[in-house]
Amino acid sequence: MARRTKEDAQVTRESVLIAALDLFSEKGYSRTTFSDIAKKIDMTRGAVYWHFDNKPALLAAMVDYFCTLREARVQQHFAEIHSVEELKQSFVEHARAVAEDKRLKKFEFFMAFQMEWSEELLTETHKILDKVRKDPFEKLVAILRSPVIASRFRPDIDPGCLAVTLAGLWVGLCKIYLGACPKIDLVSAAAEGFDCIMNGALKERGRL
Repeated sequence: MARRTKEDAQVTRESVLIAALDLFSEKGYSRTTFSDIAKKIDMTRGAVYWHFDNKPALLAAMVDYFCTLREARVQQHFAEIHSVEELKQSFVEHARAVAEDKRLKKFEFFMAFQMEWSEELLTETHKILDKVRKDPFEKLVAILRSPVIASRFRPDIDPGCLAVTLAGLWVGLCKIYLGACPKIDLVSAAAEGFDCIMNGALKERGRL
């Protein structure tokens, strides 16, 4: 019975997070209330508060949920990354997830174009996220610094700077793709962009 109750609570929590994304996208973060979310999923406002103390906590949980959803899809293909080739395939699979999953596409669009960030909210959200998930950027830096992968870079290449460049590529491609101006194939653009950056960093060019 306890297990069933736990499963029910998890289902309710996920329903709240999905409804939150829908309403944040439709009405805006600042104009959406817990009452709005409760009404959308036919629950009481107290049920929403039972899972989340406030909107920043809800926002952080929503970010964690959809990022985890995207990462889980990618990890179906790559549980761990041990080579530059696997890192490229993982990068491309992230793009494929956004291009093919409507929920992830809506989430990325909301984060890129609709979220009304303030310095205070951004700081509070990151503070909450730091407690529940490892920063994806830190994971990327760790991968690039792993001996097998780092050994393929030119001596003057700093893995931290390379990670910033790849992260910038990802953000830029997502914004162009989601804004549809110009229209691009996100998966192909991710593969080509990755090759362009990495070929400039490798000791042996064109070996991806």
